[in-house]
Amino acid sequence: MDLKLKDKVAIIGGSSKGLGKACATSLAKEGVNIVLCARNEEELDKTKKKIEGFGVEVLALSVDMSKEGDNERIVKETIEKFGRIDILVNNSGGPSPGSFDDISMDDFDEAYNSVLKYNIRMIKLCLPYMEKKGWGRIINIASMTVKEPSPTMVLSNVFRTAVISFAKSISKELIGKGITINNVCPGYFRTDRINQLMEKEAGDASVSVQEYEQEVMSSLPHRRFMNPSELGNMVAYLCSSQARAITGTTVQIDGGVNSGLF
Repeated sequence: MDLKLKDKVAIIGGSSKGLGKACATSLAKEGVNIVLCARNEEELDKTKKKIEGFGVEVLALSVDMSKEGDNERIVKETIEKFGRIDILVNNSGGPSPGSFDDISMDDFDEAYNSVLKYNIRMIKLCLPYMEKKGWGRIINIASMTVKEPSPTMVLSNVFRTAVISFAKSISKELIGKGITINNVCPGYFRTDRINQLMEKEAGDASVSVQEYEQEVMSSLPHRRFMNPSELGNMVAYLCSSQARAITGTTVQIDGGVNSGLF
């Protein structure tokens, strides 16, 4: 299937590894030029070389997505290099895990800046360029906790759910301009983030990480951690011309873990 994305330009947050890298890879395979955004310069350089192997142009920027100045720099340098912004994939590291008793007000402020405020700011910065072309795709990488909140993921529950609400709030206005906005909620993918969460949960349960990992996998309907490429391919489809009528939606990729109807 030709997704009709060749020569478009995508800004992807947290894209030096994990789910962000998977999104960059899937889009690059469709001929999309990529702007990689992450903090670790070494990881960025490795990923840049890999993505360039698909025959596309890559701009790699070492940035902190929670900082306004860095958000502005991303857009400025993207326009200077490519002259356009067609796709924005908002993806940031998740806030610290913990129950309500575990987190401080400073933790709330940090999560607000790194999850919700950054998301809104990047959308606001990129929209004028999408509106000028009459075409755009915005994808927010959220979490399955927005559909089934976890008592040990309070910050993620609060701020990722706010991202979903914001996306829905503006989706009708945007689609009239040829721009769609959707959310993808990953389940258990083999990433650094899931390893971090398992280490915490294993410590709380006083068991080894290996024991906890086996326990988690045995509880999953499909008995495995998913490959990040599975999410990347879904994001590429949502960015395609074929998905032009899909907007304001929240798609879960969780291997059947979520028990809810919606």
